[in-house]
Amino acid sequence: MAPAATRGAARAVRCGAVGLSTGLLAVLAHAGGGGHLPSLPHLLVFALAIGCTCLPLTDQQLGFGELLSLVGAVQVAAHVFLVVLSHDPRELVPAPAMLLGHALATAIVIIALAGFEQAVFRLAAAVAAVLPRRLSPPPAVAPLRIPIAAHPPQPLAEVLRRRTVPRRGPPVS
Repeated sequence: MAPAATRGAARAVRCGAVGLSTGLLAVLAHAGGGGHLPSLPHLLVFALAIGCTCLPLTDQQLGFGELLSLVGAVQVAAHVFLVVLSHDPRELVPAPAMLLGHALATAIVIIALAGFEQAVFRLAAAVAAVLPRRLSPPPAVAPLRIPIAAHPPQPLAEVLRRRTVPRRGPPVS
């Protein structure tokens, strides 16, 4: 049985971990670089949007390249989102301190998520090895034999009547 970390609740947990960790550290890096903090509802909507965006990407284990591109894109999106919320277009180009904060947050999130991905997939493989396997029928090696009931025995008179007196059709006009 294949590890089930790409389906069901494990996939939702992985998407939630990516959304919360990336969104939270992006906001903290933005605030640490001199940006404004958003309200809690804005932060939750942003984290939910990140988690939903990650859903198509979590159908397989994420490698370093996928994590780097995903987290990098989220850091840029978070910065733009927070600048739009602050209504100050001058902050669109980040200050060096904010750029350093976003780069540091990206590195921290990538390291944490790479370890989390390995742990989740190892745990799923260990659980799949312990759980009983689903029993399936053996593969077919010959055509399936289906017993067919024999025709019910008919009296001799009925057999003779069918053979000697053919059925008639409608009268000919």
